[in-house]
Amino acid sequence: MKRKVFILFLLSLTIVMGQGRRGGGSRMTWDESLNLTTEQMQQITALRESMQPAMQDIRQNTRSLEQELRLLSNSDNPDAGRIAELEAAIEANRTATEALMGAHRTQIRSLLTPDQQLIFDQLEFGPREGRRGPRGPRGDNNDMGGGRRGNRPGRGNRP
Repeated sequence: MKRKVFILFLLSLTIVMGQGRRGGGSRMTWDESLNLTTEQMQQITALRESMQPAMQDIRQNTRSLEQELRLLSNSDNPDAGRIAELEAAIEANRTATEALMGAHRTQIRSLLTPDQQLIFDQLEFGPREGRRGPRGPRGDNNDMGGGRRGNRPGRGNRP
């Protein structure tokens, strides 16, 4: 009997945990929160599709640079100059991505009515300046190494 109760409990727990991962939170979609017209949705979709190739190129380039940085940092005799170049290039890609996303948000915002713009600005869709993401601040987070692999103790600082 205890075994059946235990199995039933595990099954129930699994179902509850699975439901929590589906994203059934309070996040609203574009059309729900902004009450977008069909024309606005089509324009936003066109903007997104026109931006994606550039974003994909930047992301692919960043992945290649990060892979090279990992390999170089883990080598027996890492080149500190090359590591610095790679870190600078990765940071430049992050800046380019943020600029592209900012321009994209500005373009979307220009398609909205003044009432929709207020909602857009209040929600996470709006300008990102001064806001912290779910992983905390980026950039000059020196107490934690700034998220850059080369700044970790014992890595990239070898002679």
